[in-house]
Amino acid sequence: MNNILYLKQVIYENTQISEEFPFNLPTLRSLNELVFDTPVTFFIGENGIGKSTIIETIAALMGLNMEGGSKNNLFSSYQESYPLLEMCRPVRYPNHQKDSYFYRAESYFNLMTDIEENVPELFDKSLHHYSRGESLSKLVSTRFFGNGFYILDEPETGLSLSTQLSLMLMIEGLVQKNSQFIIATHSPILLFFPDAKIYEFSDSGICETKREETKVYQEWKMIFDREEAFFDLLFQEEKNI
Repeated sequence: MNNILYLKQVIYENTQISEEFPFNLPTLRSLNELVFDTPVTFFIGENGIGKSTIIETIAALMGLNMEGGSKNNLFSSYQESYPLLEMCRPVRYPNHQKDSYFYRAESYFNLMTDIEENVPELFDKSLHHYSRGESLSKLVSTRFFGNGFYILDEPETGLSLSTQLSLMLMIEGLVQKNSQFIIATHSPILLFFPDAKIYEFSDSGICETKREETKVYQEWKMIFDREEAFFDLLFQEEKNI
């Protein structure tokens, strides 16, 4: 099956030399472009390294609310300028998505409230009345229509292993319906999605990598392979502090 994609590249043209955020992020120093040529692309890396900043910028470039939702969700919980937008340019495939959505774990509570106030008929009950895993599953299964461009920022937050696996199945079903995903995550489970592209963010910049070579995969593998020695050392170091 030849999947239809919508965002081909984000080109970064930095004309500003500054030590102020976000231009002081090490991930931006050597960035020229990000290429999206698979239905699912993952952004991984430590907290504070710039994943969410890039994710929010991509959302805005694609006409989405930077705090989450669709083009029709216009809520904002704080006022902030986004100078990075002026330095970035999207390059699209010659396809037009019929749907688009930005799930952002950090502001999901505000998004649920906005949905409840503006389109209460969309769900059988308020998303606030579900658990985090149930509400995300309900959002994806009910609101993600396919033929769409979807951005997920840390969707694994609050999800059990089984719910993460269910999410992967829903993503696969939407990929079969000509959808494209960009996902920022800390989950080693989601990285097992077949044929996904992985960009790892670090102090050295942003580079494409394989799942087995990522820091998060190697750290979890080390813990499971050497669990007794690892935790003995961890708690011994704590006692010595």
